[in-house]
Amino acid sequence: MLYFRRDDYAPFWLRLLIDVLESIATAVVCIAVTFALWGWATAQVILLAWLGTVFCYFVLLKRTKMGTLGYRVGGVKIVGPDGNPASVFSLTLRLMFMLCPLWPVDVAWLPSDAHRQTLRDKFAQTYVVKRKAEPVGAGRLVHKYYDICGYNFLFREIEEAPAVNLTFSRP
Repeated sequence: MLYFRRDDYAPFWLRLLIDVLESIATAVVCIAVTFALWGWATAQVILLAWLGTVFCYFVLLKRTKMGTLGYRVGGVKIVGPDGNPASVFSLTLRLMFMLCPLWPVDVAWLPSDAHRQTLRDKFAQTYVVKRKAEPVGAGRLVHKYYDICGYNFLFREIEEAPAVNLTFSRP
Protein backbone atom coordinates (compact mmCIF):
# COMPACT_ATOMS: atom_id res chain seq x y z
CA MET A 1 0.00 0.00 0.00
CA LEU A 2 1.25 3.45 -0.92
CA TYR A 3 1.73 6.58 1.14
CA PHE A 4 2.51 10.21 0.33
CA ARG A 5 4.57 13.00 1.89
CA ARG A 6 2.70 14.60 4.82
CA ASP A 7 2.54 17.89 2.89
CA ASP A 8 0.77 16.12 0.02
CA TYR A 9 -2.25 15.27 2.21
CA ALA A 10 -4.92 17.98 2.26
CA PRO A 11 -4.59 20.04 5.49
CA PHE A 12 -7.36 20.96 7.93
CA TRP A 13 -8.29 24.42 6.59
CA LEU A 14 -8.35 23.22 2.99
CA ARG A 15 -10.57 20.27 3.94
CA LEU A 16 -12.88 22.64 5.83
CA LEU A 17 -13.10 24.92 2.79
CA ILE A 18 -13.81 21.92 0.56
CA ASP A 19 -16.59 20.69 2.89
CA VAL A 20 -18.23 24.14 2.86
CA LEU A 21 -18.02 24.40 -0.96
CA GLU A 22 -19.36 20.85 -1.39
CA SER A 23 -22.28 21.61 0.94
CA ILE A 24 -23.16 24.81 -0.92
CA ALA A 25 -22.89 23.16 -4.35
CA THR A 26 -25.05 20.22 -3.27
CA ALA A 27 -27.66 22.53 -1.71
CA VAL A 28 -27.86 24.63 -4.88
CA VAL A 29 -28.35 21.56 -7.08
CA CYS A 30 -30.96 20.09 -4.69
CA ILE A 31 -32.86 23.41 -4.69
CA ALA A 32 -32.79 23.44 -8.50
CA VAL A 33 -34.08 19.84 -8.56
CA THR A 34 -36.86 20.81 -6.16
CA PHE A 35 -37.96 23.72 -8.38
CA ALA A 36 -37.83 21.49 -11.46
CA LEU A 37 -40.04 18.85 -9.83
CA TRP A 38 -42.33 21.20 -7.88
CA GLY A 39 -45.99 20.88 -8.66
CA TRP A 40 -46.13 17.43 -10.21
CA ALA A 41 -43.87 15.29 -7.99
CA THR A 42 -44.62 14.05 -4.50
CA ALA A 43 -42.37 14.80 -1.55
CA GLN A 44 -41.06 11.22 -1.72
CA VAL A 45 -40.02 11.67 -5.37
CA ILE A 46 -38.26 14.93 -4.53
CA LEU A 47 -36.46 13.23 -1.62
CA LEU A 48 -35.35 10.40 -3.91
CA ALA A 49 -34.12 12.97 -6.43
CA TRP A 50 -32.10 14.65 -3.66
CA LEU A 51 -30.58 11.30 -2.63
CA GLY A 52 -29.72 10.55 -6.24
CA THR A 53 -28.14 13.99 -6.62
CA VAL A 54 -26.08 13.59 -3.45
CA PHE A 55 -24.93 10.10 -4.51
CA CYS A 56 -23.96 11.24 -8.00
CA TYR A 57 -22.08 14.25 -6.65
CA PHE A 58 -20.24 12.71 -3.68
CA VAL A 59 -19.61 9.25 -5.14
CA LEU A 60 -19.69 9.14 -8.92
CA LEU A 61 -18.36 12.63 -9.70
CA LYS A 62 -15.69 12.43 -6.99
CA ARG A 63 -14.14 9.37 -8.73
CA THR A 64 -13.71 11.14 -12.07
CA LYS A 65 -10.64 13.09 -13.16
CA MET A 66 -12.82 16.21 -13.25
CA GLY A 67 -13.82 15.86 -9.57
CA THR A 68 -16.29 17.91 -7.60
CA LEU A 69 -16.33 21.70 -7.28
CA GLY A 70 -14.61 21.62 -3.89
CA TYR A 71 -11.93 19.20 -5.08
CA ARG A 72 -11.24 21.30 -8.18
CA VAL A 73 -10.96 24.53 -6.18
CA GLY A 74 -8.83 22.79 -3.53
CA GLY A 75 -6.62 21.07 -6.11
CA VAL A 76 -7.06 17.65 -4.51
CA LYS A 77 -8.17 14.14 -5.41
CA ILE A 78 -9.32 11.16 -3.38
CA VAL A 79 -7.43 7.89 -3.54
CA GLY A 80 -7.51 4.46 -1.96
CA PRO A 81 -4.60 2.75 -0.17
CA ASP A 82 -3.24 1.59 -3.54
CA GLY A 83 -2.96 5.18 -4.84
CA ASN A 84 -5.72 4.65 -7.45
CA PRO A 85 -9.05 6.49 -7.39
CA ALA A 86 -11.20 5.39 -4.46
CA SER A 87 -13.77 2.69 -5.20
CA VAL A 88 -17.52 3.31 -5.46
CA PHE A 89 -17.98 1.18 -2.32
CA SER A 90 -15.43 3.25 -0.35
CA LEU A 91 -16.95 6.53 -1.46
CA THR A 92 -20.46 5.28 -0.64
CA LEU A 93 -19.32 4.25 2.85
CA ARG A 94 -17.62 7.62 3.25
CA LEU A 95 -20.81 9.42 2.20
CA MET A 96 -22.95 7.47 4.69
CA PHE A 97 -20.57 8.37 7.51
CA MET A 98 -20.51 12.00 6.37
CA LEU A 99 -24.29 12.20 6.77
CA CYS A 100 -24.23 11.16 10.44
CA PRO A 101 -24.13 13.82 13.18
CA LEU A 102 -20.48 13.18 14.13
CA TRP A 103 -19.17 15.77 11.64
CA PRO A 104 -17.45 17.97 14.30
CA VAL A 105 -15.56 14.97 15.71
CA ASP A 106 -14.82 13.82 12.17
CA VAL A 107 -13.15 17.08 11.17
CA ALA A 108 -11.51 17.66 14.58
CA TRP A 109 -9.66 14.37 14.11
CA LEU A 110 -7.89 15.57 10.96
CA PRO A 111 -4.98 17.73 12.27
CA SER A 112 -3.59 15.05 14.59
CA ASP A 113 -3.65 12.20 12.08
CA ALA A 114 -0.37 11.23 10.38
CA HIS A 115 -2.06 10.95 6.97
CA ARG A 116 -4.52 13.78 7.64
CA GLN A 117 -7.51 11.45 7.45
CA THR A 118 -10.89 12.34 8.87
CA LEU A 119 -12.84 9.56 10.57
CA ARG A 120 -14.93 9.08 7.41
CA ASP A 121 -11.66 8.56 5.52
CA LYS A 122 -10.53 6.00 8.07
CA PHE A 123 -13.82 4.09 7.76
CA ALA A 124 -13.64 4.15 3.97
CA GLN A 125 -9.85 3.71 3.69
CA THR A 126 -9.48 6.83 1.56
CA TYR A 127 -6.91 9.62 1.44
CA VAL A 128 -7.37 13.17 0.16
CA VAL A 129 -4.14 14.28 -1.50
CA LYS A 130 -3.03 17.11 -3.76
CA ARG A 131 -3.94 16.51 -7.38
CA LYS A 132 -0.32 16.23 -8.55
CA ALA A 133 0.93 14.25 -5.52
CA GLU A 134 2.99 11.14 -6.18
CA PRO A 135 3.46 8.31 -3.67
CA VAL A 136 6.83 8.36 -1.89
CA GLY A 137 6.82 4.83 -0.56
CA ALA A 138 5.00 1.61 0.14
CA GLY A 139 4.00 0.41 3.58
CA ARG A 140 2.06 -2.46 5.00
CA LEU A 141 -1.55 -2.43 6.14
CA VAL A 142 -1.86 -2.70 9.91
CA HIS A 143 -4.87 -2.72 12.22
CA LYS A 144 -5.09 -0.04 14.91
CA TYR A 145 -7.62 0.34 17.71
CA TYR A 146 -9.18 3.70 18.52
CA ASP A 147 -11.48 4.72 21.35
CA ILE A 148 -13.68 7.55 20.05
CA CYS A 149 -16.48 9.04 22.15
CA GLY A 150 -16.71 5.83 24.16
CA TYR A 151 -16.84 3.55 21.11
CA ASN A 152 -14.08 1.20 20.05
CA PHE A 153 -13.04 1.07 16.41
CA LEU A 154 -10.57 -1.04 14.48
CA PHE A 155 -9.18 0.71 11.40
CA ARG A 156 -6.83 -0.52 8.71
CA GLU A 157 -4.02 1.97 8.20
CA ILE A 158 -0.84 2.19 6.18
CA GLU A 159 2.28 1.88 8.26
CA GLU A 160 5.08 3.80 6.64
CA ALA A 161 8.31 1.97 6.14
CA PRO A 162 11.14 3.20 8.34
CA ALA A 163 13.49 5.63 6.68
CA VAL A 164 16.59 4.01 5.29
CA ASN A 165 19.92 5.72 5.80
CA LEU A 166 21.74 5.56 2.48
CA THR A 167 24.92 7.31 3.51
CA PHE A 168 28.05 5.34 2.90
CA SER A 169 31.44 5.90 4.43
CA ARG A 170 34.72 4.88 2.96
CA PRO A 171 37.02 2.70 5.02
